[in-house]
Amino acid sequence: MARLNMRELALKLGVDRATVSRALSNDKAHLVAPATRERIRQAAGAAGYRPDLTAATLRRGRSHTVGILVSDLGNETFIDVIRTIFRHLDARSDAPSITPLIAETLDHPDATRRLIHTFLSRRVDAIISLASTEADTAILQDAAREVPVVLAIRAIAGAVFPSALCDDRAGGAMVATHFAERGHKIVCQVQGPPLSATFKNRALGFSEVCASRSIVETPQRIFAETATSAAGKRTLDALLAISPRPTAIFAHNDALALGVIEAMRHRGLRCPEDLAIVGFNNTQLSRILAVPLSTVDYPVEEVSRHAGELVRNLIADPSYRFESRLFTPSLIVRASS
Repeated sequence: MARLNMRELALKLGVDRATVSRALSNDKAHLVAPATRERIRQAAGAAGYRPDLTAATLRRGRSHTVGILVSDLGNETFIDVIRTIFRHLDARSDAPSITPLIAETLDHPDATRRLIHTFLSRRVDAIISLASTEADTAILQDAAREVPVVLAIRAIAGAVFPSALCDDRAGGAMVATHFAERGHKIVCQVQGPPLSATFKNRALGFSEVCASRSIVETPQRIFAETATSAAGKRTLDALLAISPRPTAIFAHNDALALGVIEAMRHRGLRCPEDLAIVGFNNTQLSRILAVPLSTVDYPVEEVSRHAGELVRNLIADPSYRFESRLFTPSLIVRASS
């Protein structure tokens, strides 16, 4: 069934097309007499009329959409940050609401490249990447020549983008300090994908404290191909093959930690008696396990608020002098360590 367009609605009401456009606009409705505005809006609603947002985007140069790149839609922290960013973006009642276009990369550079091209073709007003890796640097820099690009959660080493990030290095250091205070002498990390600066920084902070506190890190480096529980499960065999065996594990996020714990359960191993484990992010699931997970609490509110402010200000003024910020996490000690 053909949809009614604005010209047809104007003809039906006997008014000018521009009058219909203003009456249905959030920012120009005040230019139309109240009685006329109400008559147009009632008729539009009764006829099932919907504004052509594509045409409006071409006229105004704004789509009121923001593209969001996320590496894993199953990661609770990413979803919490996205939800909180848009709560802050839509907090102003005098500004049009912004619609998020969310896409998952699964840490595949080809997917990132394709999705960014799609966002730009759809004329998004900005892009927020929660999925950045070093492999994405060039495509994000190219995109930033057309629209503001803001990084949240994941940084890119050596590249300058407006950013709202967690101090992952400090978080890793907190975990190593905790292991030292618990008397652990041999420890190991289950690291996230090596192209991510986020996981590199967590590893660096952990290793620095281990070196300063005379804790031995196993020479074997264990990397998960993705930062998921399934990948975490697959690391246990490598952990158990290490000699001498570590007594404590720092998993670079809660999903990896949960995967290791599940694999331990299948092997009849106990946490923390056989292996103490600490994760990162403080997800809901980490709190309700039979053995609740010690973890680093991610500063979701602070990171999200600053990311939202960066996006709003850069859309309004691309020359805005932005400030990238790091927010400090905190360690939550539970039964797993």
